Amino acid sequence: MLDCRDITVSPAGSPILRGLSLRIEQGERTVLVGPSGAGKTTLVRAVAGLQPLASGSIELHGQRVDRLPAHRRRMAVVFQEPRLLPHLRVDDNVALALRAAGVGRRERRRRAAERLEEVGLSGLAARAVRGLSGGEQQRVALARALCAEPDLLMLDEPLAALDPNRRESLRRLIVSLTGERALTTLIITHDRAEAAELGQRIALMLEGRIIQHAPPRELFERPTSAAVARFFGIPNLLRGEVRSGRLWIDGTSFPVSGADGIATFAIRPEAVTIGDGAGFRAVVVDSVYAGSHVRLTLRRAEQRLEAHVAPDGAPASGEEVEVGFPQDRLWRLPADERHPGVLAES
Repeated sequence: MLDCRDITVSPAGSPILRGLSLRIEQGERTVLVGPSGAGKTTLVRAVAGLQPLASGSIELHGQRVDRLPAHRRRMAVVFQEPRLLPHLRVDDNVALALRAAGVGRRERRRRAAERLEEVGLSGLAARAVRGLSGGEQQRVALARALCAEPDLLMLDEPLAALDPNRRESLRRLIVSLTGERALTTLIITHDRAEAAELGQRIALMLEGRIIQHAPPRELFERPTSAAVARFFGIPNLLRGEVRSGRLWIDGTSFPVSGADGIATFAIRPEAVTIGDGAGFRAVVVDSVYAGSHVRLTLRRAEQRLEAHVAPDGAPASGEEVEVGFPQDRLWRLPADERHPGVLAES
């Protein structure tokens, strides 16, 4: 289990992590997401002992490790760049931690061969790393990390430099190998879809803090704030007044749950319905074919909405349509959230 408590990192006096707390249970795979500059890599470096803390503490399996040097923390990190040693064979790269621990050459190469087989590179043990593809180098880096038998594995954008096919293959491998070992794992990505595929839980970081940490579906469908909603692809924030179980927006109402009062509801584009007579009327201002669906941009007065509909029978730009919001897909944001949106009916 990894437990980061109220940690602050301030290189040159400028805070990057600001009182951040994050807890990852034993054997859990958490994906850390956020925009560039949010502090994701800084967190990995701080946990690994490569970046000092200004305040706070880090525990691994109940032992405080933030005062230990990096090599004593029983952690392994795979960065976006594999950082292999070009003058060594593949298996010698994999066995670096064993060499540092004084393990003999024969035993090192035996264990390295096992790890290389696990990552699908059993025939490359004696190869020079210079001739490997990007995907192969990343697998070697993963094998090296696993060969160290860490208590915590951290992967910083491990799929970013790969083509789609190699990304999918390595994604499945990461899920399989960490799951089989019940290995506590922290993965960084900026891609929300990739985060959902990789993580049992996702932690969203904004401006050096964890904003929400939950299972993927909860972040995608039940965000705790407008900022979380927007990051996870929910542009539709409906603000109005709830009265007697109905949300009133610009003279139109539809059923919602919750107490009366001014409220903001989020709904994913794929949950918005078109043409069922259950919502309010809006004009299609843009219609884009996206393969599995058509992405509609809708406008009613100052409110803009997005809907994803099936390609067959999708309305064209300029058409006026009726828009519906299924009650079970509307999520009410906390009361302190504010969004300009459409003004409530007075």
